[in-house]
Amino acid sequence: MAYAGYTEKPPHEVEKTERDVTPPPTPMPKPRRFWEKLGIYNIAVLALGTVAIALALAFLLFIWGASTTARISGVFPRLWFLIVRKDWAPRVITLSSVLIRVATAAQLGVFAAILAALILERVGVSTEDLPLVSMIRCLNSGPHSLAMSVAKSIFTRALMPYSVLIVLAILNAFALQFTSTILLNDFGYSDVVTYGVTDNVTIGLSEQELTSLDDKSGGRQNPYGGVDYWKVGPATYNRFAEYKEAGSQKLEYMDTGKTYRGFLPFRDFGERASLRNYTGPMTVVDTRVICVKPTLGNISFYGGDSSGDPSIRGALTFSDTHPDLIANEQLGGKGSYINCTIPTAEYFEGKSYANLSLCSIEYGQARLINGIKPDPDLNVSSGIMGQTSTFLLLQTTGNATEWGNSNDTLVNVQSSKPSWRSFRKGSFNLNLTACFVNPLPSEYEVQALSNHDDFDVELDWNATAKAYNSTSIRRMLGATGGSLSAEQRGLLRLLPMANWTAADIKTKHNISTNHFIWDTLLRYSSQPVVDEETGPTEDVYTQTTYFTENAHPERSVHRTHVEIFQRVFQETGDAGLALQALWTVLLEMAYYDFFPQYDVNATATFTSSKTINAPVQWRAMGAILGLLAIHTALIVAALVLFNKRTEMSLLGNAWQAVSQVMTTDTAAAVHHGATTTDREVRGSMRHGGAADGRIRIAHSVHGGRVEATAVRQRNGATYSAPVGHV
Repeated sequence: MAYAGYTEKPPHEVEKTERDVTPPPTPMPKPRRFWEKLGIYNIAVLALGTVAIALALAFLLFIWGASTTARISGVFPRLWFLIVRKDWAPRVITLSSVLIRVATAAQLGVFAAILAALILERVGVSTEDLPLVSMIRCLNSGPHSLAMSVAKSIFTRALMPYSVLIVLAILNAFALQFTSTILLNDFGYSDVVTYGVTDNVTIGLSEQELTSLDDKSGGRQNPYGGVDYWKVGPATYNRFAEYKEAGSQKLEYMDTGKTYRGFLPFRDFGERASLRNYTGPMTVVDTRVICVKPTLGNISFYGGDSSGDPSIRGALTFSDTHPDLIANEQLGGKGSYINCTIPTAEYFEGKSYANLSLCSIEYGQARLINGIKPDPDLNVSSGIMGQTSTFLLLQTTGNATEWGNSNDTLVNVQSSKPSWRSFRKGSFNLNLTACFVNPLPSEYEVQALSNHDDFDVELDWNATAKAYNSTSIRRMLGATGGSLSAEQRGLLRLLPMANWTAADIKTKHNISTNHFIWDTLLRYSSQPVVDEETGPTEDVYTQTTYFTENAHPERSVHRTHVEIFQRVFQETGDAGLALQALWTVLLEMAYYDFFPQYDVNATATFTSSKTINAPVQWRAMGAILGLLAIHTALIVAALVLFNKRTEMSLLGNAWQAVSQVMTTDTAAAVHHGATTTDREVRGSMRHGGAADGRIRIAHSVHGGRVEATAVRQRNGATYSAPVGHV
């Protein structure tokens, strides 16, 4: 079969060049619209690439934006939380980055084809680079394929704008290859609040499962046996919830203010640390402490008891100057007899501790009112003793021998410290303050909040200084003398209830928490109190506790309790704060000690934080957005230039790319290149001087054919158009 104008030849004659055959007439170029010049394939690449980049970028912005709002406001979409909760975010970033890289690489192939067309039509290239640059218009190979061509004449004035575009595109494409690596630099671990969960929590022991001291039946819990929390220290000081009102101080008393502390019904420390919002049942205790200046009547001093320690005895009374502290009128103003051992210096030697002891007094001295749980009216004759506990704190100077050998009498002296009564015996001082607390626990429906995570704390030991560091614990317990809020101290903020009595659910669930929490504060003594007039009285609670681990076993407490109490007292001078810190620790120890045995459940709704790996900043994302903006600008600039400054290039058409190279100016190179390498062709051209020429696509001066035409004078060239016609 033969085509029009040609005669079909046998195969053995195909190799012969038909130099003498007259070519058909050159067809007149048809006017082409922009989309025709660009090509359907290239349009599809640009359009689909833009859509792919937009989708990937939108998803990335979704991840970054949701991470930001989650950190700031705690609001986030469920899809985002699903991704970060399962730690899928890095994988999503990698996949999105792959999509961006593929799309930008494809678009840069079109960009390279456009730049090749612009260079060929407006500036020209060296003769040796002509075939490659022409073929780039239909290969979509990327801007790097133009690198060597522009490198030879990068500083040529006419080629400079295109060289800048090509170099910028190459560098930008290189940077975009590291999209995922760059984006992951924005990642970090942060805490976000999860959606609320409604679940059962254990809140206490059933009253029916408790046994009394006299009950010998088996299978039930005995909350009294085998526990003395004064003698052991906690492994950790657990986070809790707190509602606190400001305290007050006057000459006759010091008041810590209402301080309601709720123990979190979670055994796992991680659950306590991450808890942000809790609505449900919680054991709450009122740890408010009021210390007043006591009055001692019928004072007698004993130089040494069976252990050789001096003691003070007498009748304890006080004036109810505090509006929320009401003295027991049933005592008839006589008060209660006390028998308290004096803390002397030998037990505190080698320590930077004050000589302090705590004397437990029998119930019924007074009652605290306006607290979280009303204390009943006192009626000693009917057996109603109330729930308010009374303690006498003693501070002295001098050792036991000095106190025992002194023949001086106790003299009442003026005290400069509020709520303290002072005595002097020769050169030795004795200071006393009476403190009251009603920490009767109960279960309430409460709400507690926190805006950040915080952890249980531990008592640190400094091996070099051989001393404890209790700063973090004292700060948590609000015993540093500052005015930090609950959340600043790592706690949850317990919201106040309009009616705490109505919120009490102890009866509803038949729980008796006081059997194992409130009773932890008791320290019993069977030592009779001797009254000078009436003789020995009945046994009363007058156990004395020394705040040093060097005391006799029956009077000592655990060294960690000593450290907390002593440091609070020394740094604040506030006996109420020191006792409040100590009692909070003891009550909390009892609560969590029995926690595994709790058998009463109730429903609670709570939200917690979760540590996730997600974007925590926008720096890397900003860099990628900048790179994509440069990429978009390069594509748009190339399209505008292609539309305005090209006429003879139809991208994606291989026959046109080959045909335009086949001219009289390139005939020798084409003829020689049929059986040689590019390197050999370049060597031949340089040897013959043809390599110095410059070729561009233009209308030939002979017939107007669109072809590669020399634009710089060289051997055998036909001059066409001026160089630099950009």
